[in-house]
Amino acid sequence: MAKTPDFNQFGKDLWEVANILRDDAVHATDRLEIFSLFLFLKLWDETALLEEEAIKRKLPENEQLIPDRYRFHNWADDPDGYAKSLGFSDSIPFCKQMFVDLAEREKHSKHPSAKDVTRLFKETVFPLRYAPTIRNLTSKLKDLNLLEVMSKKIGPGERFDVFGTAYEQLLQQFGQDKEFAEYFTPRHIVDRMVQIIDPDIGETIYDPACGTGGFIMRAFMRVLEKIERKKIAADEKERMIRRLKEKHLFGVEHSPLVFKLALMNMILHRDGSGQLQNDDSLSNKAQDIQKNKYDIILANPPFGATKQERMAQFEYHIKLYEALFIQHMMNSLKPGGRAAVVLKEGLLFDSKNMLRKICRKLVEQFEVLGILSLPNGVFNPYSGAKTSVVVFRRPLSRDDARTSRVWFYRVESDGRDLGATRRPLPDFETDGDLDHMVSLWPYTWRHEKDGGVRAILKADDLKQFESERSWWATIEDIRKTDYNLTAGRYCPHQAEAVEHEKPEVLINRLLDLEDDIKTDLQDLLTLVTVPTSVEGLKGSVRFETSTAE
Repeated sequence: MAKTPDFNQFGKDLWEVANILRDDAVHATDRLEIFSLFLFLKLWDETALLEEEAIKRKLPENEQLIPDRYRFHNWADDPDGYAKSLGFSDSIPFCKQMFVDLAEREKHSKHPSAKDVTRLFKETVFPLRYAPTIRNLTSKLKDLNLLEVMSKKIGPGERFDVFGTAYEQLLQQFGQDKEFAEYFTPRHIVDRMVQIIDPDIGETIYDPACGTGGFIMRAFMRVLEKIERKKIAADEKERMIRRLKEKHLFGVEHSPLVFKLALMNMILHRDGSGQLQNDDSLSNKAQDIQKNKYDIILANPPFGATKQERMAQFEYHIKLYEALFIQHMMNSLKPGGRAAVVLKEGLLFDSKNMLRKICRKLVEQFEVLGILSLPNGVFNPYSGAKTSVVVFRRPLSRDDARTSRVWFYRVESDGRDLGATRRPLPDFETDGDLDHMVSLWPYTWRHEKDGGVRAILKADDLKQFESERSWWATIEDIRKTDYNLTAGRYCPHQAEAVEHEKPEVLINRLLDLEDDIKTDLQDLLTLVTVPTSVEGLKGSVRFETSTAE
């Protein structure tokens, strides 16, 4: 029996509804934003109705997140008739006023998420012009049983990230517009990363490229379960949950639209979203604010060339998102903090001088514990990039452990085919090799009295953690390869070592090489077109000085 509902079909249903907005000739970006806000209003109303039924009363107006006037069930049956009963000509001016009023909701409600509703609707220009569009949209939304989807479980106590999934499915349709070429971490991979990192009560959790909030959501649910299992008074549990929501979950998302989707997701899961920011994690400001701040980092940062050269406080400047984000995350961990990060595999083996220096710093100044190689195609249909999850820890002090050996696991199947449709395979129930990978993970986390953790081997016999898909490499082996951190480089099985790479992997590498050549040519063009006078050359070229290694 499948663990998750048929989200492919759910995505198609959502697309049918979202596509109604085309009748208003609305731009793709506006269609996705407006549709998502209406989806949020419907889903919030459904959850609120269930809560009211459970407590057998309705909250006072100033304690409700969405006021009665704008509750979806009150107006969606007949938007125009309802609007006219309030003095509007039809549903268009009514909805425009609704968006304006919700953008000021924090002024009128004591609900803890009212501020976030203001952030959702603030600066949103209502683009629809025709009342029939509103009628068709609400009619279709009424037919979607969103609560049934939200009630599906993918693990004990975890509700599926419905907005993340909906967005992924919608992107397949909106995908012809390149501005939606975002990368999303499949939720079953997020789950295993959270299992390995195992966030605990009181720890601060950060995602500097949080997308729709999947990592924060899963980490929140895991810590929440630990709180719920504690045998303490109910009021103390409530205080701990409130601290978790308000003080321990941090996320940054640069895209305003995706940021709003994350806000919706977090509000609906009641996890507290006050520490979610629409900002740039690679700015100078962020390097100062986030330094040495977090116990845990879980992330899947963007891949590829940056759109502009970043001159923030990075030790190694290179115009690649993954290279800058990994430096940001290394700097953001507290001493004793730990991280699990999805990285494009090219960063782990590419011969570029800056990338080798980044890997050297990661290995020599941190404790790299594991590299989990993911199969090519895991991110289909959005990206064919080959990726790995890097699990590492920042030492507590100068005398604390650094990398001595690294555990590698090569995931060959995640329980889905690796084509564009990602159909379930016979090993879907175990998510392919992922259950086995987590069961073999060699470490537990020992929490120190003064904060931070140490990584403790589960057994002294390292062979217990070896298999056909897993093996160890010593720090000496890694140094000999100039800090190559790809799993295949250290595979002890001869059959695996001589295996030819798949054509799609080679093609992706060629595409990456093409991007690199283009970037290098652009840099050369800049150099040969700078002024030739001494005065004109001042500041035009930046030289890097490096000490001999």
